[in-house]
Amino acid sequence: MLVGTNIVLLGDFNPKLFQPAWFGAIGLLPEGAATSGKVEVVDSEITQFSADWLRLLVTRERFDALTAQQPFTRLRDMVHSVFHEYLTHTPLRELRINFIVHFIVDSPGMRSRIGAALAPPKRWGPWRRHLDLDGPYGGMTILEMSQLRPKGRAQGGQIRIRVQPSTVVGVHRGTGVHVRVDDHFQGDGTADQLLATLKQEFDVSLKRGEEIVDHIMSLAYQVQE
Repeated sequence: MLVGTNIVLLGDFNPKLFQPAWFGAIGLLPEGAATSGKVEVVDSEITQFSADWLRLLVTRERFDALTAQQPFTRLRDMVHSVFHEYLTHTPLRELRINFIVHFIVDSPGMRSRIGAALAPPKRWGPWRRHLDLDGPYGGMTILEMSQLRPKGRAQGGQIRIRVQPSTVVGVHRGTGVHVRVDDHFQGDGTADQLLATLKQEFDVSLKRGEEIVDHIMSLAYQVQE
């Protein structure tokens, strides 16, 4: 199973600033990682690089930091430090905490159980007979659910879950499943509010994501009614 998380901030950014050497200079990446990181592009419109445990993509309107290495709290602390201690005047409008999982089940049929539980084929009338539920592409291919304005969020936001076949694991056998849980928080116009939300909600958000993924995984082992 592959597990990762990414933190996305929407706002106004200077992509050229966000380079591995800068993160190393302020102590947010090890010096060796900062100098040996793989830089894909750096210019005024976009920066993208990988260094040690971090993958970063920054455009003028989006800051996207991702890791697939535990502890995930290291990513939270890094993002918080960047904008709370060093780039304090950066306008931030929205925060997203995303939980990303790719896992493998034992057979294409077991993957189809997940799809059939989430999107019952019987609801599709006579056409359901043409669905190859034991094949690698039969049945449900993508499903997205949203919870709008979760309780306790004065500024709104949403929780969005997507389930689909994985393009990373179990591809050729038709046994890979990709689940993504996106947790969106709207800002109130101040960066401090979103950064406080990041600190307060990060662990809660990931725990919720883990519970959702565990439930979806369990559907592969449930007998269909």
